[in-house]
Amino acid sequence: MRVFIAGATGVLGRRVAARLIRAGARVAGLSRSDRNASLLETWGVEPRAGDLFDAQRLHHMVRDSDAVLHLATAIPTAPRTRPRDWALNDRLRRDGTRALTSAALAAGCRLYVQEGLLHVYGDRRGAWVDEDTPIAARPPKLARSAADAEVVVREAAHRGLATAVLRFGTFYSADSAHTRGLLAMTAAGRAMVIGGGGSCWNPIHVDDAAAAVVSTVERPGAVAGTTLNVCDDEPAPVGAIVDYLAGQLKARPPHHVPRVLARLVLGGPVVEILTASYRARNRRAREVLEWTPTYPTYREGYANAITMWRQEFAAAAPGKD
Repeated sequence: MRVFIAGATGVLGRRVAARLIRAGARVAGLSRSDRNASLLETWGVEPRAGDLFDAQRLHHMVRDSDAVLHLATAIPTAPRTRPRDWALNDRLRRDGTRALTSAALAAGCRLYVQEGLLHVYGDRRGAWVDEDTPIAARPPKLARSAADAEVVVREAAHRGLATAVLRFGTFYSADSAHTRGLLAMTAAGRAMVIGGGGSCWNPIHVDDAAAAVVSTVERPGAVAGTTLNVCDDEPAPVGAIVDYLAGQLKARPPHHVPRVLARLVLGGPVVEILTASYRARNRRAREVLEWTPTYPTYREGYANAITMWRQEFAAAAPGKD
């Protein structure tokens, strides 16, 4: 099988590429720089130079692909962001999805896989959602481009492209910049929870997310036309998650700050998406993909992330005389 990945150097994409290669697939990855090309070659991925906004070049890049995966994002890592900081990420989802689905359709690919977001369900005040739940009429601002991308994917499906959308929960792993930042702040006693901490999050360890993507690629007939929620088994209040991290790191409990103050620190759109509360069921993904999370709850997953983070931190620390 030949697989083309947009976003192959990302936290998710590089895991997916490694798993596919181990399974015997030939993997090519979109490369926007010489550095990325070098990384891809090191990992056994064929680099193909270009970007997601060059439709003509994309048609050439995916021409021999059985499956095309859109896993490219540009999530800013600064604590406080402005709307312009999210512009590239939004464009990757909107314009990039349109260009990549068009290229996949022209190439006659057997399957196109889109990275989506559970946040398109919006704030449900902790209610349960599944794939039959309509997405919000007005999702959080930072998730609207993900909802728009799903529209583009559905349009491509109507034109004959076999598609699958994976709506992921909140990623975490020891090599994620956001996870590392959260662990560092928590260890330093500076973790912050907005309001009472009752908003429910739907975490997913990136290793489990990658396993779900690979299972999707391996089942084109079963997944064509589907949208699947990919998250762990236990949605949990953010306050409980951060309290757990503080306990594991032997740090002070998190500070609870009012929403109005959090908006000043983080910006309104970030606070909106961090406090959107819903509980997503993953039963359909488990059944269709024959997939079981290695880390079924945030406790197992964050225990792994903390261990790996500590090992790397200790290895990077200067030696003592």
